[in-house]
Amino acid sequence: METKKIVIIGNGQIGQAMTHLLKKDNAKHLIEIYDNDVSKNESQKTLKDCLAGVDFIFLCIPSWHLVETLKEISTNKTNKQTILISLSKGINATSKDSVDEMIEKHTKNKKYAMLLGPMFSKEILNNKMSFAILASKDKKVFEQISKLFKNTKLKLEYSKKVHSIAISGVLKNIYTLAISIISNSLEDNNIKGFLSVKAIKEMEQIMKILRLDKKVIIGTSGLGDFIATVSSEHSQNRKVGIDISTKGETLLKSEGLISLPPLISILGKKYKKLPILCLLEKIIIEKKNSKTEVANFLNKI
Repeated sequence: METKKIVIIGNGQIGQAMTHLLKKDNAKHLIEIYDNDVSKNESQKTLKDCLAGVDFIFLCIPSWHLVETLKEISTNKTNKQTILISLSKGINATSKDSVDEMIEKHTKNKKYAMLLGPMFSKEILNNKMSFAILASKDKKVFEQISKLFKNTKLKLEYSKKVHSIAISGVLKNIYTLAISIISNSLEDNNIKGFLSVKAIKEMEQIMKILRLDKKVIIGTSGLGDFIATVSSEHSQNRKVGIDISTKGETLLKSEGLISLPPLISILGKKYKKLPILCLLEKIIIEKKNSKTEVANFLNKI
């Protein structure tokens, strides 16, 4: 494979994990890292400087920073063949666009892929295996990106159902938040196990309402990532859920927390048929007491 220029935008944990993977067996490639927080930058280059002649751009930033970054990418000259790879999982609170929709809206005709699945940064940095769906409408894009990870412990599957994969990542985060609030309120693994199944069923219902492929939910980007996230102490959505259950509020941000209101808005009145989502609405949007609402919810099962 010829030498490629790779830019990683976002030098947080997932950005560092991607850097770790890409540098491991791609010493001949030029890898640059950019973060809006200058203290996290390895060089003093601007994003414009980093993007010059770039072949692959990894978007390792929260979804709420995505539009601003995409607009900046679109105003700078990149190769016609530059490929964007997004690891973000969310819905924009204002436009209600999912990540794939944001990319298509703000970087017209740019080739891109979604990289979603159980990929905890700390495990990647400790050279543990990780797994992901690499979703793109063009299989050639998948093949080009796959070459970058060929000799790493990140195992990739291809999907052309980009929007379904993007929404599965959103739902995984939201329902992780729900299960974390419920299980922390009760410290009961029996209920956690039972409601995790109910959560998967609700995710499938949402996919059906949105006319997307519900089979995606039981795949790597859905069920696979959901199990990993619900059970991991490293999950930001789990930390937010525990905070809300314990303190009644949180100062943390997570993709599940930010994406809940726009998801409910997208679903319209149909969300009323989804008990776990309704529970989250009462606790997070209406600010009702989590323990009281969880108790009421369980009494109705």
